[in-house]
Amino acid sequence: MEDQSAPLDPQIELAPTSWPKVIGILSIVWGGLGLTCLACGIGGILIGPAMMPPEMRDGPLPPSMRIAPWQAGMFAFGFILAILLIVAGVQTMRRNMAGRSLHMLWAAVSILLTLTNIYFGWRQVIEVEQWMRDNPTSPFAKGPQLSRGSSMALVFALNGIGLIWPTFLLIWFGLLKRTKASFGASPNADFI
Repeated sequence: MEDQSAPLDPQIELAPTSWPKVIGILSIVWGGLGLTCLACGIGGILIGPAMMPPEMRDGPLPPSMRIAPWQAGMFAFGFILAILLIVAGVQTMRRNMAGRSLHMLWAAVSILLTLTNIYFGWRQVIEVEQWMRDNPTSPFAKGPQLSRGSSMALVFALNGIGLIWPTFLLIWFGLLKRTKASFGASPNADFI
């Protein structure tokens, strides 16, 4: 009977771990989705008023339909963060430790930016309510509206979803995958 406790044959090469490829691809996809959503958000705010019926364009627009300075800043940071996440994903797929550092940086800044966005979203809900009281004849104020509670729940839900990936990355790279050895051996030099 063969001894089952014998060490592995040193000639057999262990398969590389697959998690860097998975995390890298997911980060690239999320970064690309972020760029796409940014383009749609900016486009919607810029061209949206021109697509409205004339009776809606005559009066003042609600605060949610104009670009506020804080939104311009969020768009700029969002663009930079989306590019950073794509670069982090590529570096992680290459099994480069820079991918870990870039993911950690992206996750920390992304969480801070999301919390900032929650604050400004809350302020915008209040501004829109005040705008509707000040402009009761506007077509925007006459239609069905969400209550403050529903609007805030929507702000928290959408931003809460945005916290899932950065929180995962902070745990993954901050607690679990901290060393070069944890990245595993690269399948070959021309991997990516």
